[in-house]
Amino acid sequence: MSRDIGIYIAKKNFPPTSLLRDTIIHAGFPCVLDDEFDPLTFSGFLCCPVNGSISGFEYYVHEVDDDDELNELNATFVPDLAIVLSTGTYELEWVSALATASCIASLAGGLVVDYLTGNQYFADDAVKWAKAEVSKIQ
Repeated sequence: MSRDIGIYIAKKNFPPTSLLRDTIIHAGFPCVLDDEFDPLTFSGFLCCPVNGSISGFEYYVHEVDDDDELNELNATFVPDLAIVLSTGTYELEWVSALATASCIASLAGGLVVDYLTGNQYFADDAVKWAKAEVSKIQ
């Protein structure tokens, strides 16, 4: 079973990948994101080791142009970009996805959606939520 996280942001606010990698580390997550990718065009498995162990997630990006998708969000802004991080059952994949998703949202002033629960977390709460989720695993 896969578990997915959606990140909704304004495209113009997407942080540079090197800043995203550094933010993940400085936030205290045990992950190191591969910053040698173009976050607006990349699609596929993105390496993000956790505590030195191989990990990562499937990374997909698309423009938000579906009114139904927008109507399901409790956003205080109109996102034009959605990023979906998809993991398998391996817990370290979930850790790497949580760290990446929450830091993207935090840096870009975006919104994170846990598709399993339907819960939504704004930029200010995304990292706090992700850290609480990671602590349940470690």
